[in-house]
Amino acid sequence: MLYEGPARDAVKLFPQNVNVSASLSLAGIGADRTKIRIITDPEAEEISHEIHVKGRFGELKTQTTNKHFPTNPKTSYIAALSAIATLKKMTESIIIGT
Repeated sequence: MLYEGPARDAVKLFPQNVNVSASLSLAGIGADRTKIRIITDPEAEEISHEIHVKGRFGELKTQTTNKHFPTNPKTSYIAALSAIATLKKMTESIIIGT
């Protein structure tokens, strides 16, 4: 395990690696109360995010596994595809839906 602690500290220590955790902390209970764990495996062929949310509503657990971006193994391929889709939406002259 590389790190375990609040999202706020993880953002300072690993700014290029915790965008999912940072986003969840902003949307949820905040950077100080959101706890994250960073586990590294230099031989891993995929990037995995396990999210565990617990509250009065109940409990949610999810796992997402993504392929590395071919030219940058620190980035998931889906992140690049998402950025391309966002740029395409921004340049469309007609937008249908949300």
